[in-house]
Order: sequence, then C-alpha cells, then structure tokens
Amino acid sequence: MIALFAAEGAEAQALVERLVEPKRIEGPWVAHRGRLAGVEALVVETGVGKAAAAAAVGYVAARFAPEGAIWGGVAGALDPALEPGSVLIARDAVQWDVDITAFGRAPGELATGERFVQADPELTARLEEAARALGIKVRVGRVASADAFLADPARARWVREAFAADAVEMEGAAALWAARRLRLPMALVRVVTDGADDSAPGSFERFLEEASTRMARLLEATLRRGVLERV
Repeated sequence: MIALFAAEGAEAQALVERLVEPKRIEGPWVAHRGRLAGVEALVVETGVGKAAAAAAVGYVAARFAPEGAIWGGVAGALDPALEPGSVLIARDAVQWDVDITAFGRAPGELATGERFVQADPELTARLEEAARALGIKVRVGRVASADAFLADPARARWVREAFAADAVEMEGAAALWAARRLRLPMALVRVVTDGADDSAPGSFERFLEEASTRMARLLEATLRRGVLERV
C-alpha cells in the first residue's frame, strides 16, 4: 500500500476522486482507502501546518505500515521561472522558520544538526519520469516549509537567498523529517499556485483546484509505472 498525503481539502479530494471503490476510514484524520492505478492507496487529508503533517505521518506509519508515501499539494514559487501550474518535485526540504541561530546553528538547522531533509531518491525519480512522460514542465529542487503562508516579497527573497529554495509551503519538510525517522520512503511534489508575494492569497485561491487536479494526475501516472516495486 502507498500513502498519499495532502493538507488541503481540495488537494485530497482531487486524489479521492480517482480512487476505485473508495472507503472512508474512521480515525483522527479524514482518510479514504481504495485503489489508484491498480495500487492499493490510502489518501489522507492532514490539515495545514507542520505539526499536523508530522503527526499524520506518524499515525499512518504506525496504523497502516505503508510501503511508501508521497506528499502532494501546492506551493508558492520563490524561483521566478516557476509559474502557476509548474511542478516542483523536492530533492530535499528545509524548515525555514526554525531559528536557533543564537546557539551557533545555521538558519533552519534543528537541534539534532539536521537542516536539509532529503526526499526518497527512488520515489523522486519515478515522479520525475512520470511528469516528463505526461509532458508536464517539471523541476527537481528544494522546498522551504514554515507555519506561515508567505505573501511578503522581501521575506520571500530572503528565504530564496538563505536556503537556495525554489518554492514555499507549510508541511513538506516536517513530513519528510517524520517519514525519515520512521523509515518510511517519502517523496514530495508541489504544483505552483502563486509567487509568494502580495498577490499570493488571491492567486492561491484562483489556481488551487486546477493545481490540485494536476498534482493528482501526476500521482496517478506515477503509480501506473509500478512505483512500489522500486522502494
């Protein structure tokens, strides 16, 4: 079984709509189980933010023991070359709002010494292959996560410069961190909705449904390529 995580209702719904014979699973998160592209899949709507993300990953790993996981959703672009609809697959992710620099740590560095958390390379490669096969414009890069919706151009420039990040969102780095601790292979994919600037709230709302549909289409195509056989 593969676990598919999404924070927003629109993101999760785009996946649930593709499940064959979806069944609602009772529990602390909204979850549906079914088959996607012939693969047993669990779609979990986690809610927004890093705490929700890490807690949901821990719950799913303990209760369902999936073979692999993909976190899908939307993001704001930091790289100006990324436009609404562009797909970013995370090579790694960082929590840009973590700050213990008073103790000599780098911005985003955790007390454990971790800073950039790597996504599973095999799942990441399968996502990229599927995107290119679909003719989707795709980039493999770095995601920066925080418990804040970034809509400030100056702050966005700082995140881009400080972390060499390509996009921002609110869950990915925490999800990857939890998954690595639990030895759960996880990939992270985001579709751009906005430019993390003062127009971000409106752009996010305008492109959320379209971006969620693109994300779901990519995840379905990835599973069709026998992704679980390679993790």
